Amino acid sequence: MLRISDFAQLSRVSSKALRLYDRMGLLKPIQVDPETGYRYYSATQLPRLNRILVFKELGFSLEQIAQLLDENIAPDVIRGMLRLKQAEIQQRLLDDQSRLQRVEFRLQELEEGKMPNYEVVIKPIEAQLVAAAMGVIPNYEDCGPIIQRLFDQTYGYVAQQGIKPFGPGIAVYHDTKLRDRGIPMEAALPIEKPISGSDHIWVYELPAYETVASVVHPGPFATLGQAYNAILEWIEKNGYRITGSTREVYLQYERGGDQSQYVTEVQVPIEKG
Repeated sequence: MLRISDFAQLSRVSSKALRLYDRMGLLKPIQVDPETGYRYYSATQLPRLNRILVFKELGFSLEQIAQLLDENIAPDVIRGMLRLKQAEIQQRLLDDQSRLQRVEFRLQELEEGKMPNYEVVIKPIEAQLVAAAMGVIPNYEDCGPIIQRLFDQTYGYVAQQGIKPFGPGIAVYHDTKLRDRGIPMEAALPIEKPISGSDHIWVYELPAYETVASVVHPGPFATLGQAYNAILEWIEKNGYRITGSTREVYLQYERGGDQSQYVTEVQVPIEKG
């Protein structure tokens, strides 16, 4: 028999780890001295310990390893757990590759002497119940009055229903190709509970997206095009493509207020091309 310190040295596993494996039932000592509490192990336990270490190296948790070591576990269960781990590692590699591309893009900007004015963030967005007025803007330069009119319709209708908006206004541009003219859009307001729609107001759930590219633009709407240029350049150079309707979320806005204090978030749904 080997004392825990000797077994630890032989197996190159710390005594602390062996005690943890004991508590979790992964590797019990063959004997525990009732007076001193010393744990004793046998060299015959090394194959089981090595199996624990192999599964740990593959990325399994100790709880999962306990399941894998169960003598009664079916081969199909082991196969299924390994395939899930395989998929998890593959996804991690894809995420790391995407992260590497973003690092290379930032290095390229620095080598070209450019410092980004906007930071592009990738994130998910949740579904949101909204009331919305729909319309068409002739182009992005002359859209202000139309958008204001559509938001007035939405705000007015929501107020008539006796409820308040649940968040900032959202302009949704239904054009994945970002054409220059005749752009269908809607002025949407998040609401907390369902209400009836009308001939001019559509009540529905604005869809969730797993991945959007997002930038935050501080300042007037007149310079919002700079944010779009930045996010579209980032999407192209990082190998993504647009998959849904672009949104502008008016995080800080007051009609007739100081435009330098406006804060607008641009959200573009994307996926790897």
